[in-house]
Amino acid sequence: IQHALDDDEFELLAQPITGISEKITHPHYEVLLRMEDGEGGRIKTSALFSAAERYQMMPQIDRWVVSKTIAKLAAVSEFVADKNAIFAMNLSGQSLGDSDFLRFIEQEIEQSGLPASSLCFEITESSAVSNLTKAQAFIDRLGERGCRISLDDFGAGLSSFAYLKNFKVDTLKIDGGFIRDITENRISESMVAAITQVAKVMKLKTVAEYVETQEIWTLISELGVDFAQGHFIGKPVTLDSVLSDLSDTAV
Repeated sequence: IQHALDDDEFELLAQPITGISEKITHPHYEVLLRMEDGEGGRIKTSALFSAAERYQMMPQIDRWVVSKTIAKLAAVSEFVADKNAIFAMNLSGQSLGDSDFLRFIEQEIEQSGLPASSLCFEITESSAVSNLTKAQAFIDRLGERGCRISLDDFGAGLSSFAYLKNFKVDTLKIDGGFIRDITENRISESMVAAITQVAKVMKLKTVAEYVETQEIWTLISELGVDFAQGHFIGKPVTLDSVLSDLSDTAV
């Protein structure tokens, strides 16, 4: 991992997020990180992050992702702004606990000249709850700058709804465990329906990840979920290719 950080050997991919209940005209993507295994394949993402968390390397990885993503977006900033494109980046709980990390993000945004509204930061519900005070300050500060904030893996915790009112977020990303089996499991369906209902009352948008089939798409549409992400929508491709397409369509 350290070698990949030092030599820029990580790869950034982007997966599309699309509207369900309403057609969105602006491109929306989640930025994903991949690491090659040196033999032409990729290391399993869960194994990568498990090792990084164990050795307290997630803040370094998060800084790399934020810095590289913003630099790539800044290179085509006029097209990003013209299309009102949004790119979401995941942040770890370890980074939320890093007192210098918030300032690092602010400096990267200031130096890039990108509109803050083109950036979304995804924080898992568990990370936010375990770093409650710092998470609140982090979310409030970036929200005031105009960045979007998404609470990821929402619904996984037992106190999800109780903590939700503490965070000024824009979007709830429903925990993928409820989406994967939603067409066969009535409990998962009920949980998604409840999350969607609460989100609408709070004027928050909802995103369903792991939308892999037409059946899942149809059901979450009926339940009122706002956005979908998954292989049924589009598989991850390189961030460079997404930005190239963005530039071409804006010409």
